[in-house]
Amino acid sequence: MSATIKDVAREAGVSQATAARALAGYGYASERARKRVLAAAERLGYRPHAVARALVSGSTRTLGLVVGDIENPFFALAARGMADAAGEKDYTLLLANSDEDLEEERLAVEALLARRVDGLAVAPTSPESLAHLSPVAADGTPLVVLDRPLRGLRVDTVTADNAGGAAAAVRHLIALGHRCIGVVSDSPEIGSTAERLRGYRSALREAGLTVNPHLVSVGGPSADEGYRTARALLERPDRPTALFTANNFMTLGTVRALRDLGLRAPGDVALIGFDDTDWTTIVDPPLTVVAQPVYEIGRTAGERLLARCAGDAGAARRIRLETRLIVRASCGEQTTRSDLANLGGAS
Repeated sequence: MSATIKDVAREAGVSQATAARALAGYGYASERARKRVLAAAERLGYRPHAVARALVSGSTRTLGLVVGDIENPFFALAARGMADAAGEKDYTLLLANSDEDLEEERLAVEALLARRVDGLAVAPTSPESLAHLSPVAADGTPLVVLDRPLRGLRVDTVTADNAGGAAAAVRHLIALGHRCIGVVSDSPEIGSTAERLRGYRSALREAGLTVNPHLVSVGGPSADEGYRTARALLERPDRPTALFTANNFMTLGTVRALRDLGLRAPGDVALIGFDDTDWTTIVDPPLTVVAQPVYEIGRTAGERLLARCAGDAGAARRIRLETRLIVRASCGEQTTRSDLANLGGAS
């Protein structure tokens, strides 16, 4: 049988209460008693019971994270950043998947709160997420919004400069002479997508170009939807000469659609995607992309959540991290140069 705290106390020659305080790090225990307890625990192979320790200390030393799609490389890397931040403070990260479904998101939030996480980070699926996240913030649970801004919720938010990154991509296409620029997008209900669409439109207007709603093709949050959405533009009689894709799944679907239609980038259609995933450098041609600091987004969200758990009661912060326009060959320029777009910083 596993050693109990009673066994540790007996081995160390102290009371059970003293052993509990020494092992959990709360209350008073002399340095001499603490050393004896820790040595006894090591000899006996004692492993603390997490639930019992949480009941005593009021903390589970766990953080929760709800992402839109675990299969999306963006969320995998963001989760790694948050897990690393948590681990450095001896916290454990619990991960849940909403599958980009509002009800699944609500259930995931409830499940993590039922496990008494000390803080929660969420990538909201839609503005309607406000209905179940507002009570979480109101109850005092540390809450951070990750990747997707959510209006009406006064909590820390960590995102990339989505609008600035999209605008930089469209300006690049305009500078290459393109005037008929389409966008392949998932739902504008998603906060980050709405910002990227805003950046797309603002760059066109800035150049004196008309925003043609027929060139804005919107689908669902998957590569298959990206494929369907891209084909809707590529099969138009007035096919755009360039495409901007709003995330990595939309880019993947668009590359497949180009292949199946016998079209080439940049010869037939110039292409810029949002997100610099590994595969964008090994396709032919390598893709021009807007790269966002995905790991840093997750890590920063974790650091803000840990700060709130530690008692930071300051005003809610909106942290917007810079993006980079990385120019490769899919727009007609073969280069290894990275054009840095200084598009805003932490606030």
